[in-house]
Amino acid sequence: WWVVEMQRGSFIRQILRRVDWVPVGDKWCRVSIMGTDLSPAALQKEESKERERVVILMIPGNPGNEAFYADFGELLLKSLMSRDERAGGSADQRTYLFYTISHLNHVALPAELDGHAGTLRATDRFQLDAQVQHKLDYVREHLPRATRVYLMGHSIGSYMMLRVLPYIVEDFRIKGALALFPTIERMALSPNGLRLRRVLAALDSQDWLAKALTFWLNFLPVSAKKWLVGLNLRGEGVPPCVTDAAAELLNTNVFRNIVHMSHDELENVNEFDEATLLQHKELVHFLYGTTDGWVPLEYGMEMAERAPSGHVIIDDKQCEHAFVIRDGKAVAEKLVPLIV
Repeated sequence: WWVVEMQRGSFIRQILRRVDWVPVGDKWCRVSIMGTDLSPAALQKEESKERERVVILMIPGNPGNEAFYADFGELLLKSLMSRDERAGGSADQRTYLFYTISHLNHVALPAELDGHAGTLRATDRFQLDAQVQHKLDYVREHLPRATRVYLMGHSIGSYMMLRVLPYIVEDFRIKGALALFPTIERMALSPNGLRLRRVLAALDSQDWLAKALTFWLNFLPVSAKKWLVGLNLRGEGVPPCVTDAAAELLNTNVFRNIVHMSHDELENVNEFDEATLLQHKELVHFLYGTTDGWVPLEYGMEMAERAPSGHVIIDDKQCEHAFVIRDGKAVAEKLVPLIV
């Protein structure tokens, strides 16, 4: 459990965070839940009749480690509650829950769960479609009913979110689907796609090579992994949760899954499938960056022609594609008006 104290006038409210390994279908994954109340009553699957509950589900990008979004989730919850209090709302009237789900084997599977009570093994690799199905299964099996449910997807998580949305919109009170720096079309033609496609294809098709290059990572102590990460994530403003999550990526099976899914994305996320991905466009808002190597600004301009008026937001803060590293606060501020 991770606790953040939040000063509000004459009283203190706490944002709590709990992290659990949960079975989804017959495969384990790590999930984070954040909110001011994480009691069994607050987390029960059926909707509470005592107070309004707003549930936000965050689907990560790639790499898909849920810990990357802990600081962002805290900032978003703070902003939402601060807004409610300025509007005269009471903490007893509304509760927010921020869920983040990791992708299958994008977090190293604990030894005690490897092949236990299910079919998932630490060495398994998963393509994009399997990760989409995993998110749908999670929503159906674990996400609680609420007064309002909001979906968020970051990068390829936006693609997963838009694929899942049509299957759950009638069963949950979905009030919004927010696509952040969305990699939902022409990934291979983006600057980063052009730069990395051949490398990813080679590492994916020659899995023995990916193993040979990274097997030694599993023998490094956590302190050494954090030191290596620190060489690349220097400077002020990088949340500790981002450093911790990045250190967890230094694992051969996690690396193989990142490569495997990335290559599959570049091969299959091509022309925009409007019939599938904009089936409920009245619910969807998009946030595009101006300096995004995965999602050129022209993609956002074209989306503005497809989506309803005002549903495409162009970031004016020059946020990075990986916004959780230094730009979580700026993105959270953009999203607050969309969560009502």
